[in-house]
Amino acid sequence: MKKRLLILAVAAVFAVSCNFHGDKEVIRVGMLDGIGSGDINMPEAFAACALDSVIKARYVTTADIALGVLDSLDVLIVPGGAGSAHTFSLGETNTQKVKEFARQGGGILAICAGGYALSHTPDYACIGMNGAAVYDLDHSSRGQGRVAVKLTPDGEAVFPELRGLDTLYLLYENGPLLEPAESSRLGDATPYTVFVEMISDVYGMGGGEKGASVGKPFILGNNYGKGRICTSIGHPESTAGMMWMIPRLIRWCAGKSYTSFPETLCDPSLSVGEKILTVEDLNKEASLYHTFVYGTTEEKLEGVEWMKEHPSWSMKKWVASLLFDKDAKVRVAAAEFIAENQIIRWRDYVKGALKVEKDSLAKREIAAADEYLDGLFY
Repeated sequence: MKKRLLILAVAAVFAVSCNFHGDKEVIRVGMLDGIGSGDINMPEAFAACALDSVIKARYVTTADIALGVLDSLDVLIVPGGAGSAHTFSLGETNTQKVKEFARQGGGILAICAGGYALSHTPDYACIGMNGAAVYDLDHSSRGQGRVAVKLTPDGEAVFPELRGLDTLYLLYENGPLLEPAESSRLGDATPYTVFVEMISDVYGMGGGEKGASVGKPFILGNNYGKGRICTSIGHPESTAGMMWMIPRLIRWCAGKSYTSFPETLCDPSLSVGEKILTVEDLNKEASLYHTFVYGTTEEKLEGVEWMKEHPSWSMKKWVASLLFDKDAKVRVAAAEFIAENQIIRWRDYVKGALKVEKDSLAKREIAAADEYLDGLFY
């Protein structure tokens, strides 16, 4: 078990007022759960909301929006998945409700495909709210992996904990390359401000031009009427040591002051080095499903080790099943992988595995992973 799994953090917290539910201050967040919402990004972004005790998140559907749920929210999250499907799922009436929500001061956080949906891209089914247009829409499948990014001066104000770091590394999975939208298409949206910009050159999967991603915005924000819109083309919520960026961006969208986070949660050193997956890597990743279902103990352990060196997007959602493998070594490896990568959506699975574990050594190791995951919350 790595040392970092044995360290528990004590958070220095100052609560920030947003709304009151009884005697508790909360920021009320809705996670859009529609036909455009992905089965990996959506639950991971939802789980990241719980890292800030003031944020109270719930899933909302397009039917909920039609019935007025936005009146009870401070921030709406449009998660990764499929951008045009988000637009189709909302429909014209709900699209206008979302726009009015922002005009009146509501915040919207768009992640990956949510950035496609909120863009002002010609000839694309989009909503038009974030001040940006998609660059080179014909090559949207650009690739995935851990990419290098850097803060701008405006980003240092949003993420002061990262000030002075030349390079950061965040997960990316075919997010949109964005550029300023034509002023004639902005409507109630203001031009965007870049908080984080891309360093890596990501182009290999879809045949896009080399160098196109370099310098493009990775996290950006703008106003829409009285409201705030934030777009992240990548996935802080899925990046160990960086998941806290999601509740921070929620606070930015809500126009609220920031709170601090434990060192084990705010730790860029947990995700270091550019690693963009090749075609061979993606084929290997796809083969792991068969390995995790039918493979030998040694093959499963090798698969988990491979995932430690390759930032897998798809296979991490199957790792939780290994917590209940017949071999104790595999169960321990799965628990350690979940903890080391801070996959907090599987926190309850680790707790369940701990309760039923019979092997004494495995139980100690899984307990350490469980304790570490609990220490990420305050």
